[in-house]
Amino acid sequence: ALIVLNTMTGAVYERAREIGIYSVVGLAPSHIGMLFLAESTVFATFGAVAGYIIGQISHMLMLQYDLMGGLTLNYSSLSAVWATVVVIGTVYLSTLYPARLAASMAVPDVTREWQFPAPEGDHWSFDFPFTIGGAEVASMYVYLKTVFVAYGEGSVGDFIAREVELSINESETGAEPSYEIAMRTWLAPYDLGISQVVRLRAIPTGEHRIYKIETNIERLSGDMVSWQRMNRNFLNVLRKRFLVWRTLPAGIRGEYQERVEAEYGMEPV
Repeated sequence: ALIVLNTMTGAVYERAREIGIYSVVGLAPSHIGMLFLAESTVFATFGAVAGYIIGQISHMLMLQYDLMGGLTLNYSSLSAVWATVVVIGTVYLSTLYPARLAASMAVPDVTREWQFPAPEGDHWSFDFPFTIGGAEVASMYVYLKTVFVAYGEGSVGDFIAREVELSINESETGAEPSYEIAMRTWLAPYDLGISQVVRLRAIPTGEHRIYKIETNIERLSGDMVSWQRMNRNFLNVLRKRFLVWRTLPAGIRGEYQERVEAEYGMEPV
């Protein structure tokens, strides 16, 4: 157990940079911890199977050279099964601390989960936990519009989106433009009757051509408690759609950039 503990703890510190990359691409701390538990599963399975096979080979050699003195081992007994379970359990227990350590390194802050601010009446405004470079923001918004249009009436999913509109607001001072997607959505389960207007506005931060996403939600129908509760799942789905953009191949991103120029008559920022 101590050997496994030292090995896994050392692996955590050796892969600190890798853990940081996992966090950047969107893995939650719990997911990073599960990666180390999955790695320990490989060690536990291999160790249990290898130990069982080595035991069988040793038994055969002892019988061949008559070292057992007529003693026969029952390799199918429950004691062998329990020994295997103990080995696997020991490996798992020895990995719990390194897995927790890896999760802590991913998000050193005490707050592990992003907290939504409280809405003001029927209005909910906050900065979405996502930033995008100025070179990609236009093409990403065309991509998001395509995604939201696919959530039209008749779709089976977490929400229905209609009246999806993308607007590009040029700055009079020559600064970088802002981008806004506005749509009307209905949240699942639909029998609650929750509808709202959602606006996702990409605004330049003024630093290194980075854009932040300002989110504005206006409740149209549905009770307040259900509206807040269902929006947590809705915003989680939105976050995943934003993260998918970063995983798209360069060729597909290029196609969206071409659509920016063709449909809106402007080069990507």
